[in-house]
Amino acid sequence: MLYKSTRGQSPEVSFSEVLLGGLAPDGGLYMPTSIPKFSIEEINDFKDLQFHELATEILFPFIEGDIDKEVFSDLVRETYKVFEVNDVVEIVELEKNRQILELFHGPTLAFKDVAMQLLGALLDHFAKEQGKKIAVLGATSGDTGAAAISACSRHSNVQVFILYPHNKVTDIQRRQMTTSGSANVYPLAIESDFDGCQSLVKKIFLDKDFHVDSTRFIAANSINWARCMTQSVYFFWAYLKLRNKDKDLIFSVPSGNFGHAYAGWTAKEMGLPIKKLLIATNSNDVLHKLFSENNYEKSSVDQTLAPSMDISVASNFERLLYNLHDNNSEVLSSIMAQFPEKPISIPKEKWDSVVKFFSSDRCSDQGIKEQIRNTYEESNYLLDPHTATGVRASNNLESKDELVVTMATAHPAKFGEAIDGAIPGHDLNIPKRLNIVFDKEESYEVLSADYEEVKQLILSKVN
Repeated sequence: MLYKSTRGQSPEVSFSEVLLGGLAPDGGLYMPTSIPKFSIEEINDFKDLQFHELATEILFPFIEGDIDKEVFSDLVRETYKVFEVNDVVEIVELEKNRQILELFHGPTLAFKDVAMQLLGALLDHFAKEQGKKIAVLGATSGDTGAAAISACSRHSNVQVFILYPHNKVTDIQRRQMTTSGSANVYPLAIESDFDGCQSLVKKIFLDKDFHVDSTRFIAANSINWARCMTQSVYFFWAYLKLRNKDKDLIFSVPSGNFGHAYAGWTAKEMGLPIKKLLIATNSNDVLHKLFSENNYEKSSVDQTLAPSMDISVASNFERLLYNLHDNNSEVLSSIMAQFPEKPISIPKEKWDSVVKFFSSDRCSDQGIKEQIRNTYEESNYLLDPHTATGVRASNNLESKDELVVTMATAHPAKFGEAIDGAIPGHDLNIPKRLNIVFDKEESYEVLSADYEEVKQLILSKVN
């Protein structure tokens, strides 16, 4: 499989080059030159596979030519042994036609683990194969940073630099990043918001000073294609577990950077019969405005109870926009060259089909607390604030006759303030692997959002 940039000014490359890179040199995102297709009969034949076996079958076409299938299968199997449940993810029924897909059973109790653990294993494999050291760079509004550190810190040939907005993540999220004790991990608290952190990371990947012969700088965010493709697997898994219900599946996806949602779109393009994707946002509603008003426009960011969604530029929307312009990189490049000064809209001839598949909903902090409380009272199930936006979207946008699977993106214990606001005095029963971070010493740097300051610190640490 070969990959090309959404903006069309970079040469086609192999999967390993995509993995061991960040942005394409022209500033675009890498995309496969073709999407593997599965017939419904082929998908149904996967019904008895374990999660790691399903992941191997779904993902291998994306990396064929770069790694032997047997080697890849072994790597995937070992990767998912660190999850606390045998199936890696789990389905819980809230009520008739309302399912929760729990994606938080990995080491950091967030959905990012599902893709990030495999990303770390693939990085280690290809780094050893090429004799390179790896510097992982990521911007995070919370969970991505901890997941990247967990996945990569155990590999001696990998360094991890995570930029997060100073004082704008939860205490647990911060401590998961700052208490690893690993000499190859560098948490960087940036005096900005998530968009500012992400902008710095993107700038790094376009800076020739980071083209170091001995070290490959790679992206931990969902701008790395390996993240998107891996997240598509659990859409297939949910379908295979629920297909006997004789209903077309609708997925409700809490979304900030649109990577999670784009993984669902990718699954559909691969042949999975998904009826709709519901895009759930908090009060930072750039994606809701896109799918309700056909207006994608950068705006200011408010700090909310769902910090992982405190984003005003959803980077992976570029991938969808590329698809909607029939993979025409010339058109896409022109559009992105004018953004954010000029807002973006979906082509009129594509709008009807887009809103037939995508619906969206916006949820305030008050709405988040209400949904957490209502779901707990009605179903004795505790939601984290991000998942609460997804459940609320499913209730607001779809009738009870429709089967909706809401992606549960994180363990609620990571968001004590939101839970306490919804259910005062509720015992979070914090899992041991979360609680231990409060007994460990933190180590991190606080930096301004000045690019040169960030650049020099990172270059000074690269071995």
